[in-house]
Amino acid sequence: MTQMRRLEAPKAGDLFEGGRSSPVRSFDIEREDFERLRQERPELVVSDDAGVMLLSPHGGLAWLHYGFESVDALRGSFRLLLERLLSTLRSHEAQAGVFLRFTDLPNRPYVEPVLNESLFELLYEYMEMDLPELPDAPQPTDEIAPGFLLRAAGPDDTGTIAALVEAVFGEDTARRSVIDDNVRRSVDLRVIEEKSGGRLVGLLGCLPGPERTGEIAVMGVHPDYRRRSLGEAMMRWSLAWFREQGMRRAKLNARVDSPTAIALYRKLGFLPGRRGLVYRRPTDKRELDEMAAKRKGTYIKLGFLPGRRGLVYRRPTDKRELDEMAAKRKGTYIKFGGWR
Repeated sequence: MTQMRRLEAPKAGDLFEGGRSSPVRSFDIEREDFERLRQERPELVVSDDAGVMLLSPHGGLAWLHYGFESVDALRGSFRLLLERLLSTLRSHEAQAGVFLRFTDLPNRPYVEPVLNESLFELLYEYMEMDLPELPDAPQPTDEIAPGFLLRAAGPDDTGTIAALVEAVFGEDTARRSVIDDNVRRSVDLRVIEEKSGGRLVGLLGCLPGPERTGEIAVMGVHPDYRRRSLGEAMMRWSLAWFREQGMRRAKLNARVDSPTAIALYRKLGFLPGRRGLVYRRPTDKRELDEMAAKRKGTYIKLGFLPGRRGLVYRRPTDKRELDEMAAKRKGTYIKFGGWR
């Protein structure tokens, strides 16, 4: 008989620092946001004797944060705490799903099986990039390139911005929901407007943050208007704007599979930092059932010897899924590197 771990209300004391300092954690929420969440929605912060977990919902998705004293503690409490949090979410708060920014890469071999059991899926890998000092620059102007204006986004732009986000970042709705969240939280959201026809062709979201660090939350150019240096123009504008706002540094998250964007950030002086992974767990029952069904199959585990890392492979048994996989792999080459 499985012994259930007792779930408690958050303990007295500095629960925030406990989460931040836990050996096994993905806990990137700021203290101000943490305290606001505890005050407004205390049921979304739960803990037991070995860890803390919380959900921070806004804009139709919820970000998961956790901290545990050990891998064993995570294995024992993760699903119980998560189920308790999910039961308290309101229907509109996480329509796009529950998302996790995972930066505890040394513990990935131990944490990822727990995430898989809880029906999280890996969306993409990103890299934090930091500009240690903002460069001297003239005051930013609206005309960032001949024929193009960078102006503040207004209420009338909402529908066009949604279409622009889809054009820039692709049709993957799960990934786009992260972009939409960044758009919503941008303090200064701007669009590039083509002067000749009024078409919106670019998007820039900036966010002055703590420790006088400005964050570029979102930046993209419509595919039809790339290779015109509009992306670089927006980046330079944002750095000048941060300086005008009293910031000293800048930061952003870059998708690892976007080498062109990373090259631009390096050109402007950004330095690569830690890497992270973004996972998503659906909240829609139908999508959860489909995901659970797809994960049923044959698994081959390699390399499970003390001190060694291994790979987990899966071969579907459903004929339709096998045919879809075979079709997708035509003309696709996968290059494997060494362990990192």
